[in-house]
Amino acid sequence: MTVGLLVNPASGKESGKGLSLAHLLAGERRVELAVLDAFDELEGALEDFAEAGVDTLFISSGDGTVQAIQTVLAERSPFKAPPRLALLAHGTTNMTAADLGFSRRSLEAIADAMVRPEVLRRATAVRRRATLRAANPHGRPPQHGMFLGAGALWRGTLYCQTSVHKTGLKGDYYAPALTLATALGKALFAKPDPTDETRIDRPYPMTVTADGAACASGDQLLFLATTLEKLVLGARPFWGGAGRGALRATAIAYPPPSILRYTLSIMYGGEERTLPEGCVSLSAKRIALDQATPFVIDGEFFEAPKDGPLIIEEGPEFEYLLG
Repeated sequence: MTVGLLVNPASGKESGKGLSLAHLLAGERRVELAVLDAFDELEGALEDFAEAGVDTLFISSGDGTVQAIQTVLAERSPFKAPPRLALLAHGTTNMTAADLGFSRRSLEAIADAMVRPEVLRRATAVRRRATLRAANPHGRPPQHGMFLGAGALWRGTLYCQTSVHKTGLKGDYYAPALTLATALGKALFAKPDPTDETRIDRPYPMTVTADGAACASGDQLLFLATTLEKLVLGARPFWGGAGRGALRATAIAYPPPSILRYTLSIMYGGEERTLPEGCVSLSAKRIALDQATPFVIDGEFFEAPKDGPLIIEEGPEFEYLLG
């Protein structure tokens, strides 16, 4: 077994966890180490890991770096066989690591595990999970990730990154909680105004087709697709159809149902939850999303295609080391 550690210091740079872990492992011959000085060094670092025979790759970063690594591994991997991934929640946002991350939290415990390949080799806490593949974002090659959001989820992510993070609130609880509270506050105390482009809760025209069947059309509040089992704040906003495909998808029509009555059910209900007409959730292998606004994959922004729907499909499975 050959272990590698990739650190993106720009992810969660205020915490410095990645660089501190790299410092603990400095001079350690049993670990291949790469610290990115610039993001465009990522593919070269992965090529170096592949050449060194790395088969277990620890990633100290946030969601965006994990998304970029998944895209490289899925579309143009330098590895003969995909390495096991151990995700360390060291970024500004860590939704993927919250579901599939390495369980040891202290840097000393992580470093100890990395230099003991016999322990990692015997590890049974592993999980396989497919990515989602956005086949045709405008002006970009296919992208992989674990979560795609459109409509209010795109605008809410933009608001979180441009406004909430400036207040000093970051991470996987406080920043999303404040963003949600802002959107719910306007929805509760201000009348719907489809013409107000500053609002997160506004209509976004969409058509959603899943495995060839139309499932949502017209003004929607939001659309999401994911292969994760839980999202920010531990939410599970999908129901009624696990097992038909790796993609879980949900669309909620605009205007949305009663905020006070249904928000908790949408976010935390079970597979058999009952929700009003206009709330659609399903699992699928391939989804076509026809809409004009940008969308977000794991916190990174992309433009919708100009000549047809965005195609979202099952990507390859990777193996994640949990502990």
